[in-house]
Amino acid sequence: MFLSTLVRSGARRGQLAGLALILALGAGAPPTAFAQPAPTADWWSAIRRDDVSAVQGMLLRHTDPNALNALGNPALTQAARDQSWKVFDALRTAPDVLIDAPNARDETALMYLCILGQTDRARALISAGAQVNRLGWTPLHYAASKAQVDTARMLIGQGAIVNAPGPDGTTPLMMAALSGKPDIVRLLLAHGADPTMFNAAHETAADWARKRQHQSLAAGLDDAARRARNRRDDGPAPAANGPDPAPQAPAPEAKDDASSFSRYFDLGRFEDTPQGR
Repeated sequence: MFLSTLVRSGARRGQLAGLALILALGAGAPPTAFAQPAPTADWWSAIRRDDVSAVQGMLLRHTDPNALNALGNPALTQAARDQSWKVFDALRTAPDVLIDAPNARDETALMYLCILGQTDRARALISAGAQVNRLGWTPLHYAASKAQVDTARMLIGQGAIVNAPGPDGTTPLMMAALSGKPDIVRLLLAHGADPTMFNAAHETAADWARKRQHQSLAAGLDDAARRARNRRDDGPAPAANGPDPAPQAPAPEAKDDASSFSRYFDLGRFEDTPQGR
């Protein structure tokens, strides 16, 4: 009797010890070790409606915030795309959200904030670890493309590389020239943007201005490029308050054909914000 009781007691102790080991291992496992349910249509609908309560409720049920939707966007990027700012601000501080996760086009949430001119949110995202400089398109390219001067100034203050080349060699200055806005062009030039740089299609920023018939801006960029070449060649540069240089033969008109634009950076996707997804 005593022996059988001892055996049963030992078995129970063994079971309890095994259970304790399982619980201890589970407690030390990272949250990502547990499968998170994929977002449903309700999740993306709540983001689009800026329904922060619904999104927070689904986050509490461990909905995966980094899963991509049909457009290839994670939730944080889609919230910026939809301009659902209550949801965006909630997602930015959610513990499992990867704030720099790229979408299917290798764009980050920071890049979307920059093209929309959301300077304060962009600054906060950078403080949380979002990268200002990256291979390929950068947040500064996106800010420049829509002439978001305040956002571009903030990015430069955060160390953005002014002459960063895009996948096809396109620079932020070229994107600024395409916008046709002199203020963004002046800002970039004042911070060292090189107007002599070519992209893979052998086009300069002046050529990009001519694509949209911004002829005055193109002429100014041509002049800035001549001055830059003169400085590099140690030649005499015209005085800042002196007469304009002698006119030169106009450059051939750049054709606005799709093949000469980057096949990566589709500005048309941003023309219908926030309705277009």
